[in-house]
Amino acid sequence: MKKIRIGILGCGKMGKVYARWFTENPYCAVVGFYNRTRSSAEELAAEYPGSRVYSRWKDLILSSEADAIGICTPSHEHLDQFRTSVQQGKHVLCEKPMANEISHCQKMVELANSFPTKTYMVGFQMRFHPVIEQVNELLPTIGKIFHIDFSFGMYRPEITWRHKLDQAGGVAKELTSHLFDLGYCWAGEYRSIQGLNRIIRKGREVEDYSLNIVEYTGGASGYIVSNYHDRRSRRILGNIMALDGQISFSFSSYSPSDSMVTLYTGGTQSPVQFPIDLPSAIDSIYPGHLDSFKKEIDHFVDCILNGRVPEVTVEDGARAIQLVDASYESSRLSKKVVLPLASFDSSTLTECYSIFQE
Repeated sequence: MKKIRIGILGCGKMGKVYARWFTENPYCAVVGFYNRTRSSAEELAAEYPGSRVYSRWKDLILSSEADAIGICTPSHEHLDQFRTSVQQGKHVLCEKPMANEISHCQKMVELANSFPTKTYMVGFQMRFHPVIEQVNELLPTIGKIFHIDFSFGMYRPEITWRHKLDQAGGVAKELTSHLFDLGYCWAGEYRSIQGLNRIIRKGREVEDYSLNIVEYTGGASGYIVSNYHDRRSRRILGNIMALDGQISFSFSSYSPSDSMVTLYTGGTQSPVQFPIDLPSAIDSIYPGHLDSFKKEIDHFVDCILNGRVPEVTVEDGARAIQLVDASYESSRLSKKVVLPLASFDSSTLTECYSIFQE
């Protein structure tokens, strides 16, 4: 059996996640790595005998050795790497955020549509989390949704490359984009966003606090808050309120025990707990995500082998960035932004944050 040969761009945490789960898929073999710091690529390649290290990302994509490319580099590199991969006839799994701004995403969508014979997928692995799968199973029992709220917090006092202006966004782009995607899965297209984005900690160039009030075209509304200042566990908390009941849930990136789903139905406030069984294949880097990365990558491979449309398309990735940019634009204008957002001028990014005064 000829295996799908995988090249991985970026050898940080996500590159390691991709390498493990692609290797464990019986239809795949990881053949190449690229990282801006070559030593990181060499360290990872040493764990995968037969793989090769490339000094330039373009050389890995141009190589006839790779059939599919996993893009795990910083988001400002994604457009060029995606373009080259598509033009070279490669399948692509691109990590979120899909790109730096909506115009880049639109180009990526156009590229994918111009070369439709390959598989292109964006890495919103939360869709594959057992908690989210349980929520999806329970949704029909609670009726028409009128409210969704999310909270995603973690404590990151350090200042790193993630907090630089060339990333074209901070916590809204990194964390809230996940929640924008889940909201779409449950309530459909967004009608409007009113965003408040702030820099709390001095030295950061992009927002570390984001609060968004959202409306959906189907009539639901809600809010999403993300920040790097929550000293509790790195949890995602959510509530879906509907006419016949409510679902509350939580999970995190690092602790499997944070995975919980609670259902309220009928006229009482008595909850029913739905325990999440721990799968045998738990990710070692992000154990709180359980087997969601495995299922995501297995799904991508299945789509390649059987010509299926992926669960998460480039259109989904573009939608999430459009919503992030709409949040920034709303902050800049201090008013609600009605969707869709046609364009966003990234040169105005520094005007999209307010500075918290100590």
